[in-house]
Amino acid sequence: MIFNRSEDSEYHTQLNNKYIPLQSCNSTSMIMALKQAGYNFDHIIDQPEDLLTTLIFSMDDDKIKELAPWAWDDRKDEPRIPPNEIHAVLEWATNHMMMGREVDHFTTNPSICTLIATILTGGGVVLSGVFPYKNKTIGHMVSLAGIVTNRDDNNAELENITHFIIDDPHGNFRTDYKDVRGNNIKITKEEFYSIFRDTDNRERKWAHIIKNKIIGPQQADPEHKYAW
Repeated sequence: MIFNRSEDSEYHTQLNNKYIPLQSCNSTSMIMALKQAGYNFDHIIDQPEDLLTTLIFSMDDDKIKELAPWAWDDRKDEPRIPPNEIHAVLEWATNHMMMGREVDHFTTNPSICTLIATILTGGGVVLSGVFPYKNKTIGHMVSLAGIVTNRDDNNAELENITHFIIDDPHGNFRTDYKDVRGNNIKITKEEFYSIFRDTDNRERKWAHIIKNKIIGPQQADPEHKYAW
């Protein structure tokens, strides 16, 4: 059985972004996850991912240092990595500059069952991974869209999952991104374990977890069986 919470209209490619298109997988994936969780951006004239990227780069240095002191180079007085690549900065800009409320929570230790439950109860998930590309690997971020199970009922326990479904803003990694449409890409469970950080952990992954707009904090207990 396939559980896919992403609509075609929610897919966004980073390649048409006005600002840093090749480096904006983070903000583009965040917008896809937010839309999947029920948030609407029809009131924004420009592409919402461009707005989020602009907001991130407009942040005060003091705020970046506060959120991620480890990422600040005191000698050069600048971030060691671009601010849009710092998870804490992406989280803060999404919540306080883009949405005006707490909708995104970044954590390095959610169980995979928590991520599954978030998707199946109408939330969104953004994952950070190391993807194969032209005989090497690249750091990249995608939105988790759904799962595929080997059952014909609603039992979505991890042991029954055969594939995860991702929306990749850069395209299809299986073609070395020659195919630039990355909507509804199926990956095996083993690929999920090996691609997404922490790549050595088969139980927990780094993730931005987006609250469902309607359900919010009353989402189903992620460590128990799912019911719809």
